[in-house]
Amino acid sequence: MVTASISSSKRWLASIFKDDERRLVLKLDIYLLVWAFVAGLTKDMDQSATTQAYVSGMKEALSLYGNELVEFTTYFSIGYALAIVPALIIQMKWRPSLFLPICEIIWGILTLVTYQAKNARTVYAIRFFLGVFESTSWPGLVSLIFNWYTPYELGKRLAIFGVSGVAGNMFLGILQAALYKNLNGVNGLEGWQWLFIVSGIITVTWGFIGLLIIPDSPANTRALWLTPTDRAIARKRMDVNNIETSKIIDHKRLLSKLKLVVMTPIVWLFLVAYLQFAWSQRANSYFLLYLKGLRKGDGSLWFSTYQVNLIPLGGYAISIVANIGLNAISDWKQWRWQVSIGTAGVQLICCSVLASWPSSTPTILAFYFLTFSTAAWGYALMAWVADILRKEPEVRSVAVGAAVTFVYVGHAVIPLGAWKVKDSPRYHIGFPMAAAFAVGSIAAIMGLKYFVDRHPQVRENGLSQRAEDEQSDLERGDDKEAEVRVTAKST
Repeated sequence: MVTASISSSKRWLASIFKDDERRLVLKLDIYLLVWAFVAGLTKDMDQSATTQAYVSGMKEALSLYGNELVEFTTYFSIGYALAIVPALIIQMKWRPSLFLPICEIIWGILTLVTYQAKNARTVYAIRFFLGVFESTSWPGLVSLIFNWYTPYELGKRLAIFGVSGVAGNMFLGILQAALYKNLNGVNGLEGWQWLFIVSGIITVTWGFIGLLIIPDSPANTRALWLTPTDRAIARKRMDVNNIETSKIIDHKRLLSKLKLVVMTPIVWLFLVAYLQFAWSQRANSYFLLYLKGLRKGDGSLWFSTYQVNLIPLGGYAISIVANIGLNAISDWKQWRWQVSIGTAGVQLICCSVLASWPSSTPTILAFYFLTFSTAAWGYALMAWVADILRKEPEVRSVAVGAAVTFVYVGHAVIPLGAWKVKDSPRYHIGFPMAAAFAVGSIAAIMGLKYFVDRHPQVRENGLSQRAEDEQSDLERGDDKEAEVRVTAKST
């Protein structure tokens, strides 16, 4: 039995190395996807570090007894939202292989110096610029993944990249627990300060590695790990799937593509669906505060700081398994909108239960954990839109950038009213709003499906061709109307 299994594995490996395309995909997974995954991990690790530090001693050290934790998110979100679309436009004019790693190195340095912050104002400034430089990462890496993988590979790769954020939070929880236990007080620094130091060093190191790894797109790659044969195969397989990949473009083409972004209903329906997905996902963002505030009948804490850092790891594990598993199915069956709507339905149920706030703590914990299973909603939706806009690389990149921009605008504004620290843990506005966002996203997804079913030519010909067809229809209508007028006049 064991011998047969080993023999089967050898045959599988041999088939990969004999097939040039499968070997290329393996190389893309090892280099591009792994680098993107770790870059996503460092991004979310650095982004979430203040929350982890807050519950691990930063609150008391900096006297953060007001709404500062929410305001840290707000300042980060403002910087992120302001910079994201300009960053994507720069990426269309400049090689991502230079732009993305340099920005990662800068935000790693910003993360590191946070350990020296003496008050909330210093953290506000650092968080703003952290948002500016981190804004390049997620949409930029998604655009790279769009350029290298076919529709039957894309969903699970996006999901693998997407769970990097969850993995970042898992790693952050483990790291903070270890630092709090082993380094708290070492060299006069508290555990939360060591968190910023270690996180920053990891990010800077990975940024330097990115200078050697990121391959740009099949049209203009110069990555040393791709052979001339690899590059030719990469271009050919995207051509076979009728997918146009990104190139460095001139000012005129950029303006024409930005016009298409504004004019097509596909982008607007995607934005409405995706934004409400992302805003609804805030429902489990304050799980740590709920755990930290839980008390027994005698008033003592249910969980220690060490336990509070570790308990959410179960939710992150659920998110990873559900996200990758459901998006693997979405690749296999091409069930993009179906997976999105199914997970949005689960989110609706979870948030409705939490909005009612049951008296049972195990019930609350169960539905909190279940919300972690719904992240596949957004990645299946993104893979679907990438497939719809396969002929429009610039449009799909800007659509993703615009979506993330508005997501962070919402993250900057919505928590101030819906997720106030003083409303913890019941969030009488937040949970009902998250449920309503799930309903709104489902409606927008169905609207997008209706539009795409009515205009199937967009997949094959792109938006420019659709605009030309509509213009031709108008001209034919004008000619017919003129012909009718001439006939009537002759009569």
